Amino acid sequence: MPAVKKFEQSLTGFAGKAGKFFRGRNLSEPDEIGFAGVDVLGDRQPGLYSEAPETMGVSKPQEETFDIGAILRLRTFLYLIAATALFLFQIHNTLTIRELAKQNERLREQLRISTSIRTAQELKASELQSIHNISGYAQALGLSSSAVPPVDIEH
Repeated sequence: MPAVKKFEQSLTGFAGKAGKFFRGRNLSEPDEIGFAGVDVLGDRQPGLYSEAPETMGVSKPQEETFDIGAILRLRTFLYLIAATALFLFQIHNTLTIRELAKQNERLREQLRISTSIRTAQELKASELQSIHNISGYAQALGLSSSAVPPVDIEH
């Protein structure tokens, strides 16, 4: 509790009145207010004001209290539901974008593999076409293919 009292005193010194912050609880020092360890209002001269500052024509501001009813209104809940729906929609969109990015990467990899296979098949077809063209030229010159398999020479 001493920490709470110290906190109340520091707020009282800063604001000037404890009642506004602590709902009417009075401190042990009713007329003196301490600000950073200095007695601010305790040394004032008596009779400086003809009447109390509260009654000098200055209207007191209305004390605003926390109204839990404002939070519990239907409109507030509708705003919260709408904000939650928008938030969930954004999360869903983010997750969908991530999933589509993963799927895009898988499709790119499949496309790379397909392109590689197609290129290899084109090279093989080109090689076979070259062999067919060479054998056609050889037959035109009267050469025939040998039944003996070719010999590989290694160096």
